[in-house]
Amino acid sequence: MKGAYLKYFGVAIIVLGVLACIPVGFHLGGVLGVVIFLAVSCIAGMFFIGFGELVYSLQRIELEIAGERPQYDPLTGQYQVPHKDSNR
Repeated sequence: MKGAYLKYFGVAIIVLGVLACIPVGFHLGGVLGVVIFLAVSCIAGMFFIGFGELVYSLQRIELEIAGERPQYDPLTGQYQVPHKDSNR
């Protein structure tokens, strides 16, 4: 699902921000630069994680209301409706 990619991107921002905060922060202006860079990277990463979770929730709601979307079969040139699982 598309929301998972945003969550992975958010985690990557946080991890890279934590790894890069010391060299970049000291170059920007000492300990205050380190703290600001770390805070900005954590906030940006959590924003993407939260947005990814929101997209995931909206997709689950759409599947509950509208059901699965038909899938295009290039061999037949028609749309195939996937079968619903009976154990839901």
